[in-house]
Amino acid sequence: MTPPRKLLVSGLVFLPWLVIFQATLIFAQASSVLAQTTQPQTGQAPTRVEEPRGVVSLRVTNQAFDPRAPWQKQNEDTIQGSALVIRKGWLLTTAEMVRNATLIEAGKLGRTPSTPVRLVRVDYELDLALLRVDSPDFWKDLEALPLAPQALSGGRFLINRWRSTGRFEQGTGEVVDVRAGTSRYGNMEIPQLRANTNMGGLGWAEVLTLDGQVVGIITSQNQEIQVTPSPVLAAFVAAADHPGWFFAHRGFTWQRTDHPALAQALGLRPGGPGVLIPEVLSGGTGAREIRPGDVLLVVNGYLINNEGQIQHPLYGRVAFTLALNDLPSAKTLPAKVWRNGNVVDINLVRRRYRDADYRVLPYAFDGPADYEVLGGVVFQELQLDALRAWGKGWTQRAPQRLIIEYALNSMAEGNHPEKIVIISQVFPDPSTLGYESSANSMVVRVNGRAVTSLASLRQALKSPLEGFHVVETMGGGRGSLVLKADEIPTIRERVGKLYGLPNSIPVPTKPAPKKPVPTKP
Repeated sequence: MTPPRKLLVSGLVFLPWLVIFQATLIFAQASSVLAQTTQPQTGQAPTRVEEPRGVVSLRVTNQAFDPRAPWQKQNEDTIQGSALVIRKGWLLTTAEMVRNATLIEAGKLGRTPSTPVRLVRVDYELDLALLRVDSPDFWKDLEALPLAPQALSGGRFLINRWRSTGRFEQGTGEVVDVRAGTSRYGNMEIPQLRANTNMGGLGWAEVLTLDGQVVGIITSQNQEIQVTPSPVLAAFVAAADHPGWFFAHRGFTWQRTDHPALAQALGLRPGGPGVLIPEVLSGGTGAREIRPGDVLLVVNGYLINNEGQIQHPLYGRVAFTLALNDLPSAKTLPAKVWRNGNVVDINLVRRRYRDADYRVLPYAFDGPADYEVLGGVVFQELQLDALRAWGKGWTQRAPQRLIIEYALNSMAEGNHPEKIVIISQVFPDPSTLGYESSANSMVVRVNGRAVTSLASLRQALKSPLEGFHVVETMGGGRGSLVLKADEIPTIRERVGKLYGLPNSIPVPTKPAPKKPVPTKP
């Protein structure tokens, strides 16, 4: 029998370990809860937990063409993210999810994605995509979540997603502000929510909800998350059934007029409305109607202050450029400008950028980029994808002359846009000996003719100079390349066999626009 004193001592020794065990158990339970619902430390969290039947998981297999060797494809990749159920048969996700997709599969209620999905509509400028699932069985036990008619301008919301493990995960976030921004691709200015959250690994079309309604879809995450708000989602879905509806770009640059000296020089009253239009671009809304030197006062009924802000009914005080896409159905927008000392009424024609309006194309997905081969020399029009192919830190690693051209001259001005044609590769061959350093240089002239596009380069190659092709460059190399014209077919065949170049250059084609389906989304 153990003496009482020894029992007391043993109990005192055991007590701290019991306390530690209990504290560890409590911490583990708390961690389990936090893993499923992560909340910021400020503000009041939403009280309602949304039903996970309105969100499904996507698995997308994609394979892109190599931007610097567009005759070959890169390795396959598989990504997983989310999609929103907007109505039976229809899903909404981000364009990033379906970029260069070769196979799209959906899964519901935590099941592994295996149901085939069709891509109906994609807009990389908006970073949105509309999908269709034809299998009737897939829609059992799923329910559409309604889109909130008003943009969330503040407060907390729920983040909803399915994890690859089959677990439905929710967290919370808090709105920072609403602003005019661009998606990761292109230059179209659209409303964006910025928000904070403690959740990580976001940016794969996670769905935001509040009080049973969808308030946005997450498009990216850095230190903050970027969200496309529900009014933009609703307009994109509605445009799928209306071929004439579209989202437009801005066709001009603008400058604030809040400096008193500038306002006086323009003949404006101090503190008065309006922004200066320094230059007009080759495409976009107002590119043919606005003139350099105009002061834009009003657009679509919104008075523009001298800082370029309007008071928007959905988004509050934001940049006036958001007014260009208030009505995707509109062909024109009424506007007032201050021109030559008078207020002039004009109608801005809404336009979307064409590929020809970019000097440097911001993206080229779902197909190969165009190129031309002269013997062992490959020519391409400069694209942002080719610069990004230099990897992490590409703005420092890529040729700086090309970075400058992209940063300063990516949009064409006036009515005569010119592309930037570069030598993307020089294959080792006796005919190219000494020309290796010409890779990544810009082409100025070929056979004495100015080169402003691949089309103009091909035209110039039809007229050799006294039996030679002369390629003049800048920004690297020896300044010019000279190749015997009658040897080009032999060189081309030799280089093709050695480096896997196709015998003929495929004509790049973009997927045909999807026709609206009879069932409204």
